[in-house]
Amino acid sequence: MNWTRRRLAGAALATAGLAGCLGNDGSSGNGGDGDGGDSDDGSGGHDAEAALEDADVTDFVGEEEIEITVDPDGNSFVPEAFEIDRRTVVNWVWEGSSVGLYPLDLPPECMWDEEDNEDDEWAAGDQFDRLFWAPGAYLYASRNDDGEEFTGAFRVVETDGEGDGGNESTEGGNESA
Repeated sequence: MNWTRRRLAGAALATAGLAGCLGNDGSSGNGGDGDGGDSDDGSGGHDAEAALEDADVTDFVGEEEIEITVDPDGNSFVPEAFEIDRRTVVNWVWEGSSVGLYPLDLPPECMWDEEDNEDDEWAAGDQFDRLFWAPGAYLYASRNDDGEEFTGAFRVVETDGEGDGGNESTEGGNESA
């Protein structure tokens, strides 16, 4: 493993971020907007599994780091849906301006606790990366300059030979789950 300065700094940040994804603090743990984030009530809300069933899913299993383009002009992420294995760093790269990423539906043991970057403005060339280790389906979104929301979905899968449930030290990025 080539330990770059970015990966070393990310490992330090990720260790601090583990507190948000491990253990049971009595909260729902979804990191959403307080409405539970789950849509099992039949209300037609946000459902990561349903989004993945309807999508053309790009397979990135086995990749250490991947890049997702944030294309607010096209109101989409490229690819819009993907699958990764645990401990994959996802790097979102903006091609235009939009707000930051925010979660809509997450696995129960995960929190997306980035200082609410949902309202932060991001411009072409900006990048945001995150390390995902908690298996499950994720649905996330951003908004273009007109306030229109566009969504992306992905699944984190466990592959053969993975360690002790993701409790080990990480390599880089902002650890979420």
